[in-house]
Amino acid sequence: MTPARLLFVAAFALLVIGTLAAFLPALNSVWQTAAAAVGITALIDALLSWRSAAPECTRNLMASLSLQNWSDAELVVRNPTGRDLMLRVYDHHPEDLDAEGMPAELMLPGGKSATITYRIRPRRRGQIVLSSCDIRVRSALGFWWRRHRLAVSSEVRCFPNYSSVSTLLEYEALGGFQDAGLRLSRRRGEGIEFHQLREYREGDSLRAIDWKATARRSTLISREYEDERDQNVILMLDAGRHMLTRDGELSHFDHALNAILLLSYVALRQGDAVGVATVGAGRPWLPPRKGASAINGILNHVYDIEARPVEVDYAAAATELSVLQRRRSLIILVSNVREEDTSDLRRATALLRRRHLVMVTSLRERVLDDTIHAPVRDHQSALTFAATERYLEARREAQNLLAARGGIVDDCLPDQLPATITNRYLAIKRAGAL
Repeated sequence: MTPARLLFVAAFALLVIGTLAAFLPALNSVWQTAAAAVGITALIDALLSWRSAAPECTRNLMASLSLQNWSDAELVVRNPTGRDLMLRVYDHHPEDLDAEGMPAELMLPGGKSATITYRIRPRRRGQIVLSSCDIRVRSALGFWWRRHRLAVSSEVRCFPNYSSVSTLLEYEALGGFQDAGLRLSRRRGEGIEFHQLREYREGDSLRAIDWKATARRSTLISREYEDERDQNVILMLDAGRHMLTRDGELSHFDHALNAILLLSYVALRQGDAVGVATVGAGRPWLPPRKGASAINGILNHVYDIEARPVEVDYAAAATELSVLQRRRSLIILVSNVREEDTSDLRRATALLRRRHLVMVTSLRERVLDDTIHAPVRDHQSALTFAATERYLEARREAQNLLAARGGIVDDCLPDQLPATITNRYLAIKRAGAL
């Protein structure tokens, strides 16, 4: 039970009267009567409040949440009493769940229900539990707030940020993928698999002309091809200490998960199968899957995997993956390649390249770019610039050594990762390199 504003006002009024009574004895009886009246009234009000039934509450959440995306949540509050209640509603959230619109205050008529809508945004993936809420009810006479802690348990899963996939679906519905920074439309005429015959169009290559069909129809006929389908894409994610680096609110591992969702969606649309292998974390292997439902399987597989502060043995992971995945595939390793990783990564990629096409994408910390582009004003900033440049040069040398052995190596900032790996995949498909 917490005193309300009215009780403080009454207490202040009694204080004023008591102060005056110290100088005017005639006011003593007035002060005593007023104090007794306020005390008895407040006591009766408290007893009535304790006897009053507690409000009822239920919580409605979306089926799933997306990392760092705002979603609506609802609290449905019901007043089981016969009188109007002034309520203050507080929903309890874990520390890694932001909320807007709480606490809420409302007047709820007797026997009625009200829905309070507010917004939540998760800052971590995995299972999120909301266990209870507080409802404070103002007493009938307004002297007290009574607190009711209600057990309202809700569990919801937070997945990696799939907003890029949702945005892509919107662009697809509008027929324009270029706004998303990707070329997803099927490119015909220069692919691998035969698609159909059609009339010759200006700009077609002479190699595309089907001379037998041209002779039969007495008009130029071109062969039309499309990119090869039914190939395998294996996403190999570093879940070791390098991926704990944070850019903004997200770790590099979270950025990698967000990026592979976009790439997985694109690859599945291209008719390929997508598998996931994580290195340095539990639940390491999801075999390649095809079809529209495969994206849900990938989400359920990776949504609660976290990077850990451990060293990753790339060579051992490559050996295990070579056994698990025998069919030739495009293997995309997402990591943060540093100078000390070069020898181990070279062994790993050499082993994988015996059967597969290997692509390594390295995430670069944004603070490095910011340091290089910052003005040099004093001795300390000059030393920082020189040390950063030396570090970046060592990274470039490590990546050049990987590329020299026939690997495909990209280096990018975390927010560039989705477009970088997806466009690289599409370029490999167009070139028929897989």
